[in-house]
Amino acid sequence: RLEEHGSAATSHLEPLPVSENTRYGQIANPMKTPFFPLALATVLLSAAAQNANAQVSEIRVSPLLGDVKLRASSPQKLDEFSSQPVVLRADKGEWENFQFVIENAGAAQIESLEIAPTRLVSSRGASILGSQITIYRQNFVRVAKPSGNKIVARKWWPDALLPLDLAPKTVEANGFAAFWGSIGVPVTADSGDYFGEIDIALRLKNPDGTRRTEKRRLALGLQVENRLVPPPKIRACVALYYDTLRDWYRKAKIEFSEAQWTAQKRRFYEFLLDYRLNAYDLPVDWKSETANRFLQDGRVLGVRVPPLDSPHFEAARAKLAATGTLGKAFYYWIDEPQTPADFARVRETSRELRALGIKHLVTVHPTQSLENDVDIWAPNIGDFFGIGHLSAQKLAQQREKGRETWFYTMVEPKNPYPTWLLDDESRAILDYAEVIARYNLGGFVYSMCHGWGENPLQNLESFAGTNGDGTLLYPAELVGGSGPLPSIRLMLLRDALENAERLSGKIEPLRASALLAGNDLPTEEERWNSRRGAAIIDGDLNEW
Repeated sequence: RLEEHGSAATSHLEPLPVSENTRYGQIANPMKTPFFPLALATVLLSAAAQNANAQVSEIRVSPLLGDVKLRASSPQKLDEFSSQPVVLRADKGEWENFQFVIENAGAAQIESLEIAPTRLVSSRGASILGSQITIYRQNFVRVAKPSGNKIVARKWWPDALLPLDLAPKTVEANGFAAFWGSIGVPVTADSGDYFGEIDIALRLKNPDGTRRTEKRRLALGLQVENRLVPPPKIRACVALYYDTLRDWYRKAKIEFSEAQWTAQKRRFYEFLLDYRLNAYDLPVDWKSETANRFLQDGRVLGVRVPPLDSPHFEAARAKLAATGTLGKAFYYWIDEPQTPADFARVRETSRELRALGIKHLVTVHPTQSLENDVDIWAPNIGDFFGIGHLSAQKLAQQREKGRETWFYTMVEPKNPYPTWLLDDESRAILDYAEVIARYNLGGFVYSMCHGWGENPLQNLESFAGTNGDGTLLYPAELVGGSGPLPSIRLMLLRDALENAERLSGKIEPLRASALLAGNDLPTEEERWNSRRGAAIIDGDLNEW
């Protein structure tokens, strides 16, 4: 299997060494690699399962890890990719992702398929139930006008993840289907090496009308570390505008009673919590008892208070004070101030808020014009409206004064900065883990998570000629479900946040000279792969 597809087994944090001198990426110095027994066993199991079906060559199942984003030249043809055995490493309570592709190179249509994860079993007899593994089918969207990142060709990109019970069950002749898997490791799981599989049953219709059934088996390997995933501390906040959300449903002719809409708002809010994200606004009335529960939930780290002139502001302040959660609150109603009049408004607002014990978040880079007037600095990741990059020194100086430093990303800047856009590589999001940890960025704000057009499963064109800005989830109602559906980018963002928590305090900021000069980046590929975590702050990226 390795000879056919390429890459050796890797984990998401500590990849196995790969020999650069072999064509097939075989494992180098395997006996020196602690993870080798698990990797080898998984590779052998994968090979055995594939060999058992070698007599039928037109159906191929290829595994790969979750840090690679597939692309397609047409709905029927994937771009070339390197397969990797699914060998993962996770903390207790962590989520890990993987993918696999079913390619149908024959003339028969796959008219139905069944995919069933088995339980993962360790050598010590412990197990993780198959119900902890969720499989989705990836939905591809055509990008006719690329956003301007590394890949500028017109491609089909995957993002929305459709649960198997809502996803298409067919694969056309000479076509493919891509799947995404997520393993949720229970906090009570025993540490150790686990093995399991994904059983795949395919029902094919031949050109002559006859039918046949084939089976495939995909091996999984998981090493569970003897530690818990760190609890959330990063104040990761995204806009969930309930009125805008309901307007979209109304335009789609999907109506809710008031009771149903109350439940729908909570469904979206709680869904984001599962991904370590906080919606700006609570989904319930500030005066309700349910507001107490949300505010005192350990996963809720950030909540936006209403505008000062809102009739709901005093109720919000009183509730926060009564529940002892004022420290979770932030005021964010002045966006990207640039003029003297904007700055004057920031100063006046901060004076009012500080008298009430509420922090003022402003989306601006630290500047002398607002010195001592901002409680949470949240500049654009490339300071697009200012000097063109973030200053690690200025951010650190603000933290020393007791201020928080967050960030935000949007349609700008793009390549070579990392984006959360549809048509950017997976590492664009994953590398934020290092950026957040290196520079002690305490949180972020993101403009919207539901910026859908008429049918986001077919078109994700967004503001300023980009694709996917302001979308991290999808409406399940489009495929017969209810509530939100995840996206690949949402999965990657949760992975980045988990990794950032783990890395926090363990890595030192890079020297400014290395950032500016590109030191220690000897090859073009390394320059590209390193720029996201190494050159966002204090770096001149123009030459890159």
